[in-house]
Amino acid sequence: SQVNEEISVKHLPSTEPDPHVVRVGWSLDSCSTQLGEEPFSYGYGGTGKKSTNCKFENYGETFAENDVIACLVDFECGEEVEMSFMKNGKWLGVAYRVRKELLGGRALFPHVLVKNCAIEFNFGQREDTYFSVPPGFTFIQHLPVAERVRGTLGPKSKAECEILMMVGLPAAGKTTWAVKHAAANPSKKYNILGTNAIMDKMRVMGLRRQRNYAGRWDVLIQQATQCLNRLIQIAARKKRNYILDQV
Repeated sequence: SQVNEEISVKHLPSTEPDPHVVRVGWSLDSCSTQLGEEPFSYGYGGTGKKSTNCKFENYGETFAENDVIACLVDFECGEEVEMSFMKNGKWLGVAYRVRKELLGGRALFPHVLVKNCAIEFNFGQREDTYFSVPPGFTFIQHLPVAERVRGTLGPKSKAECEILMMVGLPAAGKTTWAVKHAAANPSKKYNILGTNAIMDKMRVMGLRRQRNYAGRWDVLIQQATQCLNRLIQIAARKKRNYILDQV
Protein backbone atom coordinates (compact mmCIF):
# COMPACT_ATOMS: atom_id res chain seq x y z
CA SER A 1 0.00 0.00 0.00
CA GLN A 2 0.98 3.64 -0.41
CA VAL A 3 0.51 5.79 2.69
CA ASN A 4 0.21 9.53 3.18
CA GLU A 5 -0.14 12.10 5.98
CA GLU A 6 -0.10 15.92 6.04
CA ILE A 7 1.44 18.24 8.67
CA SER A 8 0.89 22.02 8.96
CA VAL A 9 3.45 24.12 10.91
CA LYS A 10 2.94 27.12 13.25
CA HIS A 11 5.73 28.87 15.21
CA LEU A 12 5.43 29.61 18.94
CA PRO A 13 7.14 32.58 20.68
CA SER A 14 10.70 31.98 21.89
CA THR A 15 13.75 33.99 22.97
CA GLU A 16 16.32 31.42 21.77
CA PRO A 17 18.70 32.19 18.88
CA ASP A 18 17.57 29.07 16.92
CA PRO A 19 14.10 28.71 18.34
CA HIS A 20 12.08 26.67 15.86
CA VAL A 21 12.67 23.08 14.78
CA VAL A 22 10.31 20.77 12.91
CA ARG A 23 11.39 17.36 11.61
CA VAL A 24 8.87 14.94 10.11
CA GLY A 25 9.08 11.38 8.87
CA TRP A 26 8.85 7.76 9.91
CA SER A 27 10.36 5.47 12.57
CA LEU A 28 10.01 1.98 13.98
CA ASP A 29 8.07 1.66 17.24
CA SER A 30 11.34 0.71 18.95
CA CYS A 31 13.05 4.03 18.03
CA SER A 32 13.51 6.89 20.47
CA THR A 33 11.88 10.32 20.16
CA GLN A 34 14.97 11.71 18.36
CA LEU A 35 13.71 11.42 14.80
CA GLY A 36 16.43 10.81 12.22
CA GLU A 37 19.18 10.28 14.78
CA GLU A 38 19.31 6.46 14.87
CA PRO A 39 18.87 3.52 12.47
CA PHE A 40 15.37 2.94 11.03
CA SER A 41 14.36 6.52 11.85
CA TYR A 42 13.95 8.71 8.76
CA GLY A 43 13.36 12.46 8.99
CA TYR A 44 13.10 15.59 6.85
CA GLY A 45 13.68 18.91 8.61
CA GLY A 46 12.81 22.56 7.99
CA THR A 47 16.48 23.35 7.33
CA GLY A 48 16.25 21.43 4.04
CA LYS A 49 18.04 18.37 5.39
CA LYS A 50 17.11 14.70 5.55
CA SER A 51 18.59 12.47 8.23
CA THR A 52 18.82 8.92 9.45
CA ASN A 53 21.25 7.50 12.01
CA CYS A 54 22.59 11.05 12.59
CA LYS A 55 23.67 11.38 8.93
CA PHE A 56 22.35 14.72 7.63
CA GLU A 57 22.20 15.42 3.89
CA ASN A 58 20.69 18.13 1.70
CA TYR A 59 17.19 17.28 0.53
CA GLY A 60 14.26 19.16 -0.94
CA GLU A 61 13.71 22.72 0.30
CA THR A 62 13.56 24.55 3.60
CA PHE A 63 10.11 24.89 5.17
CA ALA A 64 8.71 27.07 7.92
CA GLU A 65 5.52 28.57 9.30
CA ASN A 66 2.31 27.99 7.29
CA ASP A 67 3.96 25.38 5.08
CA VAL A 68 2.31 21.97 4.70
CA ILE A 69 4.46 18.84 4.41
CA ALA A 70 3.08 15.54 3.12
CA CYS A 71 4.93 12.37 4.17
CA LEU A 72 4.67 9.55 1.66
CA VAL A 73 5.62 5.88 2.00
CA ASP A 74 5.38 3.54 -0.98
CA PHE A 75 5.44 -0.18 -0.19
CA GLU A 76 4.80 -1.19 -3.82
CA CYS A 77 8.35 -0.73 -5.12
CA GLY A 78 9.39 -4.36 -5.34
CA GLU A 79 12.01 -5.25 -2.73
CA GLU A 80 12.26 -1.70 -1.38
CA VAL A 81 10.17 0.78 0.57
CA GLU A 82 10.38 4.35 -0.77
CA MET A 83 9.92 7.41 1.44
CA SER A 84 9.37 10.83 -0.06
CA PHE A 85 7.94 14.22 0.92
CA MET A 86 5.87 17.02 -0.59
CA LYS A 87 5.95 20.72 0.31
CA ASN A 88 2.75 22.65 -0.35
CA GLY A 89 1.74 20.12 -3.01
CA LYS A 90 5.16 19.95 -4.73
CA TRP A 91 6.89 16.56 -4.76
CA LEU A 92 10.51 16.80 -3.50
CA GLY A 93 11.71 13.44 -4.78
CA VAL A 94 12.59 10.16 -3.08
CA ALA A 95 14.37 10.74 0.24
CA TYR A 96 15.02 7.14 1.28
CA ARG A 97 14.88 3.64 -0.15
CA VAL A 98 15.01 0.84 2.41
CA ARG A 99 15.14 -2.85 1.58
CA LYS A 100 12.10 -4.64 2.98
CA GLU A 101 14.27 -7.47 4.31
CA LEU A 102 16.04 -4.96 6.58
CA LEU A 103 12.71 -3.84 8.06
CA GLY A 104 11.86 -7.50 8.68
CA GLY A 105 8.12 -6.92 8.55
CA ARG A 106 8.25 -4.22 11.23
CA ALA A 107 5.84 -1.33 10.77
CA LEU A 108 6.86 2.28 10.16
CA PHE A 109 5.04 4.84 12.31
CA PRO A 110 4.51 8.58 11.63
CA HIS A 111 7.02 10.56 13.68
CA VAL A 112 7.38 14.30 14.30
CA LEU A 113 10.07 16.10 16.32
CA VAL A 114 9.28 19.71 17.24
CA LYS A 115 10.76 22.57 19.23
CA ASN A 116 8.70 25.69 19.96
CA CYS A 117 6.21 24.90 17.21
CA ALA A 118 2.55 23.96 17.03
CA ILE A 119 1.60 21.43 14.38
CA GLU A 120 -1.65 20.19 12.93
CA PHE A 121 -1.97 16.70 11.44
CA ASN A 122 -4.20 15.34 8.72
CA PHE A 123 -4.23 11.54 8.76
CA GLY A 124 -7.37 11.61 6.61
CA GLN A 125 -9.84 12.91 9.19
CA ARG A 126 -10.26 16.30 7.48
CA GLU A 127 -13.03 16.64 4.89
CA ASP A 128 -10.66 18.64 2.67
CA THR A 129 -6.97 17.90 2.23
CA TYR A 130 -4.51 20.79 2.38
CA PHE A 131 -3.24 19.79 -1.07
CA SER A 132 -4.21 17.09 -3.54
CA VAL A 133 -2.98 13.58 -2.77
CA PRO A 134 -0.75 11.90 -5.39
CA PRO A 135 -2.46 9.11 -7.39
CA GLY A 136 -2.30 5.72 -5.69
CA PHE A 137 -1.65 7.08 -2.18
CA THR A 138 -4.08 6.64 0.73
CA PHE A 139 -4.25 8.50 4.03
CA ILE A 140 -3.34 6.29 7.00
CA GLN A 141 -6.78 6.72 8.58
CA HIS A 142 -8.42 5.29 5.44
CA LEU A 143 -6.47 2.01 5.62
CA PRO A 144 -8.49 -0.98 6.86
CA VAL A 145 -7.84 -1.72 10.53
CA ALA A 146 -6.56 -5.18 9.57
CA GLU A 147 -3.71 -3.55 7.62
CA ARG A 148 -2.56 -1.37 10.54
CA VAL A 149 -0.16 -2.25 13.35
CA ARG A 150 -0.73 -0.89 16.86
CA GLY A 151 2.21 0.73 18.64
CA THR A 152 3.32 -0.43 22.08
CA LEU A 153 0.64 0.24 24.69
CA GLY A 154 1.67 2.01 27.88
CA PRO A 155 0.51 1.11 31.41
CA LYS A 156 -3.28 1.22 31.76
CA SER A 157 -3.21 2.64 35.28
CA LYS A 158 -0.79 4.36 37.64
CA ALA A 159 -0.71 1.19 39.73
CA GLU A 160 0.96 -0.61 36.80
CA CYS A 161 3.63 2.06 36.30
CA GLU A 162 7.24 1.39 37.28
CA ILE A 163 9.71 3.89 38.70
CA LEU A 164 13.32 2.76 39.06
CA MET A 165 15.67 5.12 40.94
CA MET A 166 19.39 4.81 40.30
CA VAL A 167 21.57 5.05 43.41
CA GLY A 168 25.36 5.34 43.43
CA LEU A 169 28.39 7.60 43.26
CA PRO A 170 29.03 9.76 40.16
CA ALA A 171 30.66 7.80 37.30
CA ALA A 172 29.69 4.48 38.91
CA GLY A 173 27.88 3.34 35.76
CA LYS A 174 24.27 4.24 36.61
CA THR A 175 23.48 5.86 33.27
CA THR A 176 25.07 2.97 31.36
CA TRP A 177 22.95 0.48 33.31
CA ALA A 178 19.78 2.54 32.78
CA VAL A 179 20.30 2.77 29.01
CA LYS A 180 21.03 -0.97 28.74
CA HIS A 181 18.03 -1.88 30.91
CA ALA A 182 15.72 0.29 28.80
CA ALA A 183 17.06 -1.26 25.58
CA ALA A 184 16.66 -4.79 26.98
CA ASN A 185 12.99 -4.13 27.86
CA PRO A 186 11.54 -2.32 24.83
CA SER A 187 7.94 -3.16 25.75
CA LYS A 188 8.32 -1.07 28.93
CA LYS A 189 9.11 2.09 26.92
CA TYR A 190 11.15 3.43 29.85
CA ASN A 191 11.56 7.21 29.99
CA ILE A 192 14.99 7.97 31.48
CA LEU A 193 14.87 11.18 33.52
CA GLY A 194 18.22 12.84 34.22
CA THR A 195 20.42 15.68 33.05
CA ASN A 196 22.63 13.24 31.12
CA ALA A 197 19.64 12.04 29.08
CA ILE A 198 18.51 15.62 28.44
CA MET A 199 21.94 16.80 27.30
CA ASP A 200 22.14 13.82 24.95
CA LYS A 201 19.01 15.18 23.26
CA MET A 202 20.40 18.74 23.09
CA ARG A 203 21.76 18.19 19.60
CA VAL A 204 22.18 20.47 16.63
CA MET A 205 22.30 18.60 13.31
CA GLY A 206 22.90 15.42 15.28
CA LEU A 207 25.97 16.80 17.11
CA ARG A 208 26.02 17.15 20.88
CA ARG A 209 25.99 20.73 22.16
CA GLN A 210 28.74 19.87 24.61
CA ARG A 211 31.19 20.21 21.71
CA ASN A 212 30.37 23.86 21.08
CA TYR A 213 29.66 24.99 24.63
CA ALA A 214 33.32 25.49 25.55
CA GLY A 215 33.62 27.70 28.61
CA ARG A 216 29.86 27.71 29.16
CA TRP A 217 29.40 24.28 30.69
CA ASP A 218 27.58 25.83 33.64
CA VAL A 219 25.00 27.31 31.23
CA LEU A 220 24.37 23.90 29.69
CA ILE A 221 24.00 22.25 33.10
CA GLN A 222 21.61 24.98 34.26
CA GLN A 223 19.41 24.58 31.19
CA ALA A 224 19.37 20.79 31.51
CA THR A 225 18.47 21.01 35.21
CA GLN A 226 15.57 23.35 34.45
CA CYS A 227 14.33 20.93 31.80
CA LEU A 228 14.61 18.01 34.22
CA ASN A 229 12.60 19.79 36.92
CA ARG A 230 9.85 20.48 34.39
CA LEU A 231 9.91 16.91 33.07
CA ILE A 232 9.54 15.50 36.58
CA GLN A 233 6.44 17.68 37.07
CA ILE A 234 5.00 16.36 33.80
CA ALA A 235 6.00 12.76 34.60
CA ALA A 236 3.94 12.79 37.80
CA ARG A 237 0.81 13.29 35.69
CA LYS A 238 1.50 10.65 33.02
CA LYS A 239 1.02 6.88 33.00
CA ARG A 240 4.51 5.86 31.92
CA ASN A 241 7.45 3.78 33.14
CA TYR A 242 10.40 5.84 34.38
CA ILE A 243 14.04 5.44 35.35
CA LEU A 244 15.20 8.34 37.54
CA ASP A 245 18.90 8.71 36.77
CA GLN A 246 20.01 11.73 38.75
CA VAL A 247 22.64 11.91 41.50
